[in-house]
Amino acid sequence: MKIFKRLFLIAWRNIFRNKRRSLLTLSILIMGSTGLILIGGFFDDMIEGFGEVFIHSQTGHIQVNAAGYQKKGVSSPFKYLMTDLARLQTLIESQPGVRYTVPRLKFQGMASSDETSIAVVALGVDPAREHLMGSFQTSRENLPSINIMEGKDLDPSDPYGALLGKGLMEALNLKVGDSMNFITTREAGALDGAVYHVRGVFQTFIKDFDERAMKVNLAGAQKLLAVPDQVHSLLVILDDTRKTKPVNTTLEKTFSDKGLPLETFTWEEQGEYYRQSKALLRQIYVTIQLIITVIFFFSIANTINMALFERVREFGTMMALGNSRAVIFSMIFLEAALLGLVGSSLGLLAGSGLARIVSIFGIPMRPPQAASDYFCKIALSAPLLIETFFISFVSALLSSILPGWRASRFRIVQALGYV
Repeated sequence: MKIFKRLFLIAWRNIFRNKRRSLLTLSILIMGSTGLILIGGFFDDMIEGFGEVFIHSQTGHIQVNAAGYQKKGVSSPFKYLMTDLARLQTLIESQPGVRYTVPRLKFQGMASSDETSIAVVALGVDPAREHLMGSFQTSRENLPSINIMEGKDLDPSDPYGALLGKGLMEALNLKVGDSMNFITTREAGALDGAVYHVRGVFQTFIKDFDERAMKVNLAGAQKLLAVPDQVHSLLVILDDTRKTKPVNTTLEKTFSDKGLPLETFTWEEQGEYYRQSKALLRQIYVTIQLIITVIFFFSIANTINMALFERVREFGTMMALGNSRAVIFSMIFLEAALLGLVGSSLGLLAGSGLARIVSIFGIPMRPPQAASDYFCKIALSAPLLIETFFISFVSALLSSILPGWRASRFRIVQALGYV
């Protein structure tokens, strides 16, 4: 223990013998760590924000359907309707972590204006609950998941009012207040339709959805399709996204215990584009981590090597006085460890501070397929900081192994006569 303490003190003093070289090594560690924190935090925040907007504009945290709807609902939508809606909503909303449910009736049809006709996906929705879900504010205060760009939202007292996605409204060449014809197919195959007037135009985070979707009152949609008190889906909104998996497990058990033929799907299971984007960004970040690790390794190894050749006679003298080769190696290793510890710690402080400054202003960006820009922040998390510290510190340790081994292999006579 005394030997280690003495080596530790000698290593600490050696760091300050050449302040310029030590400062260079610390600068490399600080700048690299700061870069990892900013890039990693940017990616984490972008993925988290996209996930929240996707949840509150598309799927909810959990989607409850009649068993088999996800696989066969497109070809036979009327065979997978859920009945007794009020009782089912009460059952789901009584579970811990559930805030409310949002009913949806999904059907397809043809929307026509004076100039064109387009196949659309229509959603029968409860205006009050849909507005509550869509007006949810993410961690970015200026980014609601659904934005009513023109006109007004749906109103239960207006059964023939419709909300059109921005892309769909442009394709139909309509404006707020205009009328359009809508034709769909009932369960028996009979055609039916209605004349809707455009109450407003909405925009979500998903551009493809805006180009083909329209929303109408649930009661009017049920009457049009002759399916009273029936829906295809209940979107479950939770008080915390992190509770998605445990609440989903609870709901599955509850439905099974009560013998209800229902299935559940989490938002991540439905969000293929989200999963692909998350995987892509993670691969990019891992590549950046690898590049910075290589920079750490060779940069620090280079500075240690420079110091090594300047201290050959010092090492020869130490061995001549009876110090073992292990002591020489340990001293060099400890010097690198101390530099790594100090540099990594300062890097975390610098990266966290700069991340908070950047987050005050935000970074405007538009991801692929997004309908609008948003201001991304730098998300700081314990895993990100620990991972960054580990990469920086371990790189410093590894970079000292080869120079330390070479120094410990010097012959005493050659080392003492080295010029």
